[in-house]
Amino acid sequence: MAVSVSTKAAWHAVGEQIASVTTWVNKTFSESGEVTLEDAHWRTPPRVDFRLLHDRRDVARLMGAMRLLRGAFDAPAMRNAVEEPFAASFSEKIRQVSVINRANAFKTAMLARLLDGPESLRRFLFRALILETPPLDELLADDQALEAFVRRAAVGVWHVSCSCRMGASSDPLAVTDNQGRVYGVPALRIVDASLFPVIPSANVHLTVLMVAEKIADEIVARH
Repeated sequence: MAVSVSTKAAWHAVGEQIASVTTWVNKTFSESGEVTLEDAHWRTPPRVDFRLLHDRRDVARLMGAMRLLRGAFDAPAMRNAVEEPFAASFSEKIRQVSVINRANAFKTAMLARLLDGPESLRRFLFRALILETPPLDELLADDQALEAFVRRAAVGVWHVSCSCRMGASSDPLAVTDNQGRVYGVPALRIVDASLFPVIPSANVHLTVLMVAEKIADEIVARH
């Protein structure tokens, strides 16, 4: 698992007032996603179902991570620098205000000025316009509510992999051998993150480069 801390949450004025702490599972137990055909037409995109958090162990780890991170806010240095910690996700409201345009810049600039005002006004605006979940301590004290939040908030983080995995020819789920050669299709190789046999425990960029270099060397050596 990993944690990322940022001193700003978004490009706009309100985002510059809100720090973010993000936790995620690098090595998941949930590995049962699938890619299926929507219909027989080759132009129709396939149906992709990641089945995130299909394995309950991943849910438990994210719930535990949120409780662990909450404890950091009790440290004196954190209490002096941060107030109103809350649980957040990429909700539709956040997506809308994250669009870079003049209207969002103006609205968030006005709200940011008000948030710098009296404490009573700040707390009212924060709870009315920003907070979309129960107060953090209340959320963490309720297992059902916390699990519902984790399942709702969890998203894939860009690095899709393992949809055409390599494996032994006897493996019914394997698409390629360990050189990326597609079973049953002569002269075709797959050389990208889709052929990973399991999800890597880190970002995939360097892993893809290494796999590509290895398979490229094999192709050159054979020809």
